[in-house]
Amino acid sequence: MLNPVEALASASGASAPAIRLILSVLLAYPIGLLYRQLKGGATLRNLYIALTGLSIVAFNYGTDIYHSLLAVAVSFLCNSVLGRSSLLVPVSFTYHMGYLLIGYYYTTSDTYDIKWTMPHCVLVLRLIGLAFDLSDSRKKEADGKPDAKCIPAPSILELVAFTYFPATVLVGPQFSFLRYQRFVSGAYEPHTQNAPAYAMKKFLQGVFYLVVNQVGTQYVSDAYLMSSDFEQESLFMKHVYMGCWGRITLYKYISIWLLAEGAAVIYGLTYIDAKPGEREYCSDELSGCSNIKVGVFENTSKYGHYVESFNVQTNTWVANYVYKRLRFLNNRMLSHLGALFFLAIWHGFHSGYYITFLLEFMVIHMEKEVEPIFTRNDKLQQLLQSQPLLRALVFVGLKFYTIVWAGWCLVPFVFLSFHKWWHIYTVVRFSGFILFIGGNIFLAPLLRAVLPKSSSSAAGVAPSGAVKKDN
Repeated sequence: MLNPVEALASASGASAPAIRLILSVLLAYPIGLLYRQLKGGATLRNLYIALTGLSIVAFNYGTDIYHSLLAVAVSFLCNSVLGRSSLLVPVSFTYHMGYLLIGYYYTTSDTYDIKWTMPHCVLVLRLIGLAFDLSDSRKKEADGKPDAKCIPAPSILELVAFTYFPATVLVGPQFSFLRYQRFVSGAYEPHTQNAPAYAMKKFLQGVFYLVVNQVGTQYVSDAYLMSSDFEQESLFMKHVYMGCWGRITLYKYISIWLLAEGAAVIYGLTYIDAKPGEREYCSDELSGCSNIKVGVFENTSKYGHYVESFNVQTNTWVANYVYKRLRFLNNRMLSHLGALFFLAIWHGFHSGYYITFLLEFMVIHMEKEVEPIFTRNDKLQQLLQSQPLLRALVFVGLKFYTIVWAGWCLVPFVFLSFHKWWHIYTVVRFSGFILFIGGNIFLAPLLRAVLPKSSSSAAGVAPSGAVKKDN
């Protein structure tokens, strides 16, 4: 007799681990609603969060939960013994990343599998980030400059609850211990009265994208890109199909992140307690843990918009704890490459991860070189403003560029193994490599010759469309 999970897997065609994952994310909603009814203090809240989070991980991975329990134990030991030592961060980083990579080595297969390493990679960032924050706090205190962002070392109960937070333990998003501490102390409660309504909005968005993904994969699937039918298409249609496939594939990630965010909202974790002046926030805004900016994603006109809108909290983590910590290199390009290499190895050993993040670097570098050439040419900007038809053509062209080439760049990330992504790139004649390598070498000089700076731009007056500096 089939158990409910196997029955759902059989009916839907999904794997049993995938069904458990979805059920667990959805289960976080009623768990969150019950949390809102708790009347006790921080200890009771931490205990409730810890027990429910542990139960979710056990439901998904059974006895493999020992991997994460060991990580928490080692983290607590490091924080206690090395809390005021310069060794805290390197020891924590080495242990957690090393353990994750060893896990990848022993569990990796030819496809993407839902195993204990999936939530463990989320845990690794959370615990390494905690070590960084504790180290920074102790340094500020030693320098006599403590501030509101300084945190104490968490107790074992706080650490377990922080690590196994039910809404985020499986798929993220990332959040800091400072945020968790403020949340569990009740500091956010006055601002989260509308959380259930906002959570429902995220839930419905997540369900919508999940349905679109499930329907879309019936027409453009991973298997189709490996099929002989795909090889018979014209080169143009191959790229169109690849773009549609990539978009539908990204909806899978978007759907699960929206569902997880909605569950985190229910608890009240996601209140934005930003400093005045960072930007204009609604006093009760609840998007503090958003992992996908849907509006930016759906209105992309350059690859940079994907980076800005997709997997936001992980990108923020990498920016804070990797990119900015590489400033000693005194070279933004090297810092960018270092951050992308960290992201690649954090995902695993498959060659596809490294190719995708290398492609991201190439595309972003090309766009940063090319975009100012267009925005700083007044004649071109005036022509676009006066010609609606031309603006429409540019809009269509940019949408085609972003959708098609995002799909092209996503191929190695999804197919992982060299022989698979190499086969698909062979079928499309390595067009993206030609575009991005050629674009980085030749496109900017060519455009500068054709579209020289306007006099106002040359004089140092930055137009309104000028690109932002790197953080």
